[in-house]
Amino acid sequence: MFYSLGKGNYLIFLAILLSFLLQPVYALSASSAGQDELCRLTLEQAFRTAISQNPSMNQAAASRKKAASEVNRSIAAFLPKVNLQAGYFHSDNPVNVFGSKLNQADFTRQDFQIDSLNYPDYRDNWQARVIMTQPLFNQGREYIGYRTSKLMSDMSELGLTSTGQSVLYMVERAYCQALLAQEKVEVLKAALKTAVSHVKLSESRYQTGLVLKSDVLGAQVQKISTERALLKAENDFRIATAALNKAMGTSQEKMWHLEQLNNEKQDGGTLDSWLEQARKYRPEILMAKDQLKISEYGHQQAVFRFLPSFNLHGIYQQDRQNFADFGGDSWTLMATMSINLFNGFGDRAGISSALAEMEKKRARLREVENNIELQVRSAYYEFQTAQKQLKVMGKAVKQAEESQRILKKRYENGLALMVELLSADTSVRETKLQEARARFDARLAWSELRWKAGLLGRDLLSTSCSPSH
Repeated sequence: MFYSLGKGNYLIFLAILLSFLLQPVYALSASSAGQDELCRLTLEQAFRTAISQNPSMNQAAASRKKAASEVNRSIAAFLPKVNLQAGYFHSDNPVNVFGSKLNQADFTRQDFQIDSLNYPDYRDNWQARVIMTQPLFNQGREYIGYRTSKLMSDMSELGLTSTGQSVLYMVERAYCQALLAQEKVEVLKAALKTAVSHVKLSESRYQTGLVLKSDVLGAQVQKISTERALLKAENDFRIATAALNKAMGTSQEKMWHLEQLNNEKQDGGTLDSWLEQARKYRPEILMAKDQLKISEYGHQQAVFRFLPSFNLHGIYQQDRQNFADFGGDSWTLMATMSINLFNGFGDRAGISSALAEMEKKRARLREVENNIELQVRSAYYEFQTAQKQLKVMGKAVKQAEESQRILKKRYENGLALMVELLSADTSVRETKLQEARARFDARLAWSELRWKAGLLGRDLLSTSCSPSH
């Protein structure tokens, strides 16, 4: 067939065939080039991206702004209130007509006539009033409202810190999972390379009659199994990267070249020291204390309901019959006092309710402290266990690799079976994957311990989440 094509056509056919054969190589090269062009991402960059773009962080930041605005509004309660009132009436009501004439400075002697008083003509009155009220003391509502709003603002700051630490831990966990998935791909690629070499080795020994066909088939099955595991690992890496992007608040389609984690000094310290730091820094404990203070102010407000209220008022008033005439104007200054004499025993019930709320918040504070103590204890024990497991897995990898090396030599010399060598390959692969997981578990256990103690990302959050930012 090829001879019938002719020399020129045969060369064309050969060129086309080579282009098809080399296409996967070109695609692989393009893929590798694409990997090289990926943006590099460090854990700190992931942290900063999450602080600025994660939706939970944005919600917490908006809550902080709202709380700050409430503080400004509570300050406004101490300042005077100025309002403008305007009105118009057209009436022949004797009282209204008499009063409007006085206010308009248009009253004459003839207006004292009985008929004029009883049956006045219709009269217009355009009235404008500027009313100023200066609060002095209103059963402590202004002061308590201000103190409560300040505590709510502090709680919003603590809420932002709490959300930030949760987000940072979520980002670090997603980052470690993506790194683990990436490392799993590399381990399986190395395992596939080993499996391919074992296929070639078994085929070579089979051709010389040293082993049975079953050795070749077993090596091929191992190779196919490794290829299947590699495909799944690559898919898991894409999913892990999407989860990392979600945690950061960026597009889930974006791919990254993840930088390896720095070897951070991990000083476990004592459990008591971690518990002490948690009591001092955990935002949830500080928020529970602020809630208790707010309930105490609520009780104070309930007691102040029995006190009087004092206010100053100033009124400037203009009255005119039409816009052309100036009419009359007047000033009024007065002080008012209001005393709560009886309110149907509702105020006493309010005191009882406030006392119950205080007891509730005290119990809530104890509950939060107990929950956090358990969290710190659990995280501390998990960290200690993870450190021990990491040391064990490091030794296991060395032992598995040495066993694989010995069995390969024995197989080459006809002293071991292929099934033993394949079992050693599987052991090396699984042990390396377990060691990688143990390494990242130890890193996450350290991060979780700092998170539960309220220390995770404190410096980063204090600078990145300050109101100026």
